[in-house]
Amino acid sequence: MIPDEGLSSVVEKEVGLLGYELVKFDMFTRGRRKVLRLFIDNPEGAVSVADCVKVTKAVGFVLEDDSLIAGAFNLEVSSPGINRPLMKPEHFKRFAGHGARVEYSVGAGEKKTVIGEILRINDDDVVILSEGKEITVGFGRMIKASLHGESWDIGGTKGRGKKRTGKSR
Repeated sequence: MIPDEGLSSVVEKEVGLLGYELVKFDMFTRGRRKVLRLFIDNPEGAVSVADCVKVTKAVGFVLEDDSLIAGAFNLEVSSPGINRPLMKPEHFKRFAGHGARVEYSVGAGEKKTVIGEILRINDDDVVILSEGKEITVGFGRMIKASLHGESWDIGGTKGRGKKRTGKSR
């Protein structure tokens, strides 16, 4: 279910007032209950549990007072995570030089996926370097995009010499 513009703008405004960026906004049904899932980013650094709690309380309070969601709903707030969605041209600009996975439409219901390094971005498209070739994908044709192949050192690995990549073991 795609959230309507009114709800989306109220949520984005509230998240922005708290000093965070709304990266992604999903609304769907789980069983009999609606779920509103927000992915936030903190321009000052990593998103903490305290950041998620702060946004949950503020957005929840605003939505309780508003008639934008009929009936009961669950509100989930999270960081974008390792495989962060890339939803706006600004996201691609911010992560230029990083690996990305982009799924896009090539017409007639056919889609392709490109995995590679984000090279260049302009108002209309992004250029990905994949297997030595530059592939240009228009933002209007993108179905789904996310960071790909990033390796992050997650706390608690001290002394073990391992880095978590976000993949299940």
